[in-house]
Amino acid sequence: MILSVFLVALLAASSPEIVSAQAPQRCTEIRIRRSAHSLTPSEWQRIHTVVDRLHSQGQFERFASSHQTVFNDVHGKSAFFPFHRRFVLEFENLGRRIDPQFTIPYWDTTRDYRDPASSPVLRNNTLGGNGQGANSCVMDGIQGSWDLGFPTRHCMQRRYSNGNNMKPWISPEVISSYIQSDKRLTTFREHIEFGIHGATHLGLGGDAATKYAPNDFFFHMHHANIDRLWWQWQNNQDAMFDYNGPGPRGEATLDDAIPQDRAVNFGSAPVRSVMVLGFNGVCYSYDSAPSPPARYPGVADTDDDSNGPARAVRGGEPLAPVPMLSGSSLVANRGLEVSRIRKALTKQAGLKDFFPQVAVLEPSRLETIMSASKHAMCGCMGSEQREDLAQHRRIEYPAPMTDDWIKMHGFDPERVQAVHREACRLIDLLNNSTYVSPY
Repeated sequence: MILSVFLVALLAASSPEIVSAQAPQRCTEIRIRRSAHSLTPSEWQRIHTVVDRLHSQGQFERFASSHQTVFNDVHGKSAFFPFHRRFVLEFENLGRRIDPQFTIPYWDTTRDYRDPASSPVLRNNTLGGNGQGANSCVMDGIQGSWDLGFPTRHCMQRRYSNGNNMKPWISPEVISSYIQSDKRLTTFREHIEFGIHGATHLGLGGDAATKYAPNDFFFHMHHANIDRLWWQWQNNQDAMFDYNGPGPRGEATLDDAIPQDRAVNFGSAPVRSVMVLGFNGVCYSYDSAPSPPARYPGVADTDDDSNGPARAVRGGEPLAPVPMLSGSSLVANRGLEVSRIRKALTKQAGLKDFFPQVAVLEPSRLETIMSASKHAMCGCMGSEQREDLAQHRRIEYPAPMTDDWIKMHGFDPERVQAVHREACRLIDLLNNSTYVSPY
């Protein structure tokens, strides 16, 4: 039954919400993807309902099959970011046919990096926890007791990387360093792919650690967060259209088609079609990232109302403009992170290479960041949480990528190891300075 439903889904046309157009069209409504940590039980139940319907339609098998087919074209290559931006959007748009208010939440895994297994995102009323029994079947959460039909009939599986626990993931400070210091996409992509991307897949294990990882709904939440970080980097580095590195025919270009297959077909859409949130059917933003621009970058202002301001719907407005020097979704902690790094820079000169934008931060801009954080802290944190921020907490080293993971992706082992060593060096500098992590 599952396979027959899968075949029907595989033949379905791709989502019509995204269309090619010569002139970039701004979305009339922009939905807000919210942090998974902020969702209420009723909101998780709503997601559960949609995910169940998509499962019954065979969409999980369809997307898992497609991801496996294009796997080698979208990992270790420039297409990593644009492909997953479009891929997750296709899945989200299918969900919105079932529930027009459905939006995929992003999972900021840096919030749980110290002890991932205890994350509220992995409880029995959210994504569920570790697999159980000899086959490591997930028995709770929104995919509890599921059977899946790809690549063969099996239960949805997870196998945590350390028994019933997981090895540490990537800290917010490491991500903040990448956002500030990486000048080109190739460098940023390697840091993300070899770090937070792989660490989370490997931590959960099971289906999540395979080429058919979209079997686990975690995949879409994780890649929504990866997309959020890319959007922050695009804005922070003034690199909205920066696209370089290995492409299908040599150096990558914005005119390259986003990799696709028959199961999830993008109609040969070019990479440039997904570079800017809020345009060309990419009608979403994030609650902790910059809002989409009012005008398409590089296009002269016109009197055409179709490119006028869009209305943010279903989820509330994104935060007021705040300097994006931190990758954390915890707005209340951003100011503490930035101000404490600024203080540590005066004692540890080596940190300037990792946080170049903090090093030259003007006092007035620092005050803006601190004011935004204080406002968020007063509005959403209890006294116990505020007291906890004052505690000195050493940053944990992230677990390295496994040999099997590196081989599956065709990564250069030396590059992967170099990225890990660099992250550990940054952590050593912070831990041996005056820095006090608020995370």
